Amino acid sequence: MRQEGFYEEFHSFYYYSGSTRSWKMKGLHIHKEYELLLFMSGGASIRIGSRMYQTRPGDLFLINNREYHKTEGAEGAAYSRYVLMFDPDWILGLEPALGYRFSRLFEDREEGGVRLHLSGGTLEQVIRQMERIEGYSRRREDEAGQVLLKLCILELLVKLDEFSRSLEAGGGDGWENCGRAGWGKVGREPSSSVGREPGTTTRKQGTALPDRERVEQIKSYVREHIDERLDLEDIARQFYISSHYLSHYFRRETGFTLGQFIAQAKIDRAKELLQKGFSVTDTAISLSYNSDSHFINTFKRLTGTTPKRYASEMRK
Repeated sequence: MRQEGFYEEFHSFYYYSGSTRSWKMKGLHIHKEYELLLFMSGGASIRIGSRMYQTRPGDLFLINNREYHKTEGAEGAAYSRYVLMFDPDWILGLEPALGYRFSRLFEDREEGGVRLHLSGGTLEQVIRQMERIEGYSRRREDEAGQVLLKLCILELLVKLDEFSRSLEAGGGDGWENCGRAGWGKVGREPSSSVGREPGTTTRKQGTALPDRERVEQIKSYVREHIDERLDLEDIARQFYISSHYLSHYFRRETGFTLGQFIAQAKIDRAKELLQKGFSVTDTAISLSYNSDSHFINTFKRLTGTTPKRYASEMRK
């Protein structure tokens, strides 16, 4: 049966981590990239080909470049997720040389995507790997950054393949059995993160907040206040730490600076506003840019195009 949908261009690589409210994709779409989509909030739905899934936090979907798909968050609720898309050609080209089927979960199966349910230590390690990928994606302009980005993606694919094979071998709940594999010990019991936001841990009264958890809280703070003028000193005061220490451990944990994260988060939000029909000036004002030119220059530097051209392309 012919699929009704549209083709979307992502320029070979795309990464997103964040939350949007009342998200609804306008229709089934397809793109040339493989996609990994990790849901961090419940109530959303996803259609892949003829299959419809109701999701819960920790559901990871792997979608190939021939499967039409569409996601939709719960009405009025925040829809949190990690999204990774990449051109499969370089993966497929490496398989004969390295003797490993990196594309197994995308190709060696029936139509309808693959769903893996992750929790505990496995979920934490996948999130950590996704955020390493996010960090190296900021360095795609230099050769070393490109190589490290690809190595991170390969490592993620190998570990997910190992995880899925362990589930298949174990039988029982099959894909839904999430307790058998991972990246090894991560310094806490695997069940300690079930039912909480990613990156959080159980702490004894009076112990210091781990850097990893504080970074996640800072990221959430930035997203919640993305329409405001954000700077390092103000955020440091919010979290009762020095700006020097904040800058140091944020980069150590993520691979990029807090300023880079804020800039990218604002541009991600700008794209949403432009798609909704906001003008360039209104978008700049909504996100507290100093001027239209500041917004336009930042947008072009991070996306390779101007906001006006981006909005025009989205309306086609």
